[in-house]
Amino acid sequence: MINSLPNKRVIREVFLALRQLLTAILAWLFAYPLTCLFKRDPNLTLVIGRQGPVFADNSKYFFIAATQFAKPNERIVFLTDHRSIQQAIVEAGGKAVMHPSWRSLYLVLRCTTLAADMSDWFDYGAYPLSSGARRVQVWHGAPLKRIELDLYRERLVIMPAWAGFLLQMQKKLLGRYPKYDVVVSTSQDFTDRAFSRCFNTKEFIACGYPRNDVLLGWPEPDKVTAALLDVNVDLSALATVRKAKSQGTRIGLYVPTFRRDLANPFAEDMDLARLSAFAVRHNCFFVLKLHPFMQGRYAVDRYPNLLEYAPLGDVYPLMPLCDFLITDYSSIFFDFLLLDKAIVFFAPDLAHYLAQDRKMYFDYDEMTPGAKCACYEELEQQLRLIVDHAGEDGFARRRAEVRAFTHDFVDNRAGWRLYHALASKKN
Repeated sequence: MINSLPNKRVIREVFLALRQLLTAILAWLFAYPLTCLFKRDPNLTLVIGRQGPVFADNSKYFFIAATQFAKPNERIVFLTDHRSIQQAIVEAGGKAVMHPSWRSLYLVLRCTTLAADMSDWFDYGAYPLSSGARRVQVWHGAPLKRIELDLYRERLVIMPAWAGFLLQMQKKLLGRYPKYDVVVSTSQDFTDRAFSRCFNTKEFIACGYPRNDVLLGWPEPDKVTAALLDVNVDLSALATVRKAKSQGTRIGLYVPTFRRDLANPFAEDMDLARLSAFAVRHNCFFVLKLHPFMQGRYAVDRYPNLLEYAPLGDVYPLMPLCDFLITDYSSIFFDFLLLDKAIVFFAPDLAHYLAQDRKMYFDYDEMTPGAKCACYEELEQQLRLIVDHAGEDGFARRRAEVRAFTHDFVDNRAGWRLYHALASKKN
């Protein structure tokens, strides 16, 4: 009997890989020939969401932008594997279809543009069925840590030649690490230094991330857009924060990074009782956005002035209300730079993380414009300085420098730019 979570996880991943491989083989044998028979609809764009009850990140916000800006004869359809998300999108006035289903696979076969922000979009035969369509990778975060092709190359180097060859054949069959038509980035500098190493694509478009539009105020939302923006948002937490904000309370958002080895330094290094006492003493309110793996394990809400945000919820509508961000290695801080507010980097396991989990594209100290805290005492000291100085942390100039490198645009028009860039390339 297997009791450890890592072993259960390995078995689950093996079964997933086998299922994906079998699906891909069947799709190439029986579905791919259909791409030669069916003409693609130039007015059909599909957006594939991530697995589970999730409607968030760039897939959500590109879908909303495309829905808002689409011409009357265009169809923008979101594909999801969760019934609650599909129903919520339809009730809000958008178009959504369950995936996989006969209907969704037919849409993949007919679409001219297919967009996704995760690496597993290829599943259920979507890669062979989308042959001839324009594949757009919007991705879900500017890379501080190594991702995608760089991680794949590292894996190939340490494998025996025969195993590496089999792995490459498997990935080609699945459509993992494909050559995209378009990959979206946040700046040309970021493209040159990081994105170009992560993805194989015909073109990079440095238009910014659609999800960041909501940080700076969505451009003139209509009724449908406003309703879609609320889907998968923790509205209860949002209301609580708005109330606290209206009373003059400073809001902090804490977003720790998930570790690949399932390690959880949050439990070892973060003292929730002390953080709560600090919040009460200094009229602060902390929102914790934890990984789903940590959901409900710490009874966060029993501590005064602490609140756990829904782990799978879309946190971006909350971020403009926050006065400062606490994180470690999450790329969310690149997005938070657009708000020009204090960021504290609480990274007690930095050396271990770099050695055991992920290498980085940039020097951590140079790319993180904020105080670095190696223990809880240092974190509380830095938070006290921010509170005492009305939100200022002394890093405004450095934030501006990093923001200029990572963002070519500081506005709420990324979704608009991406939609029109893709529309201009239609055949």
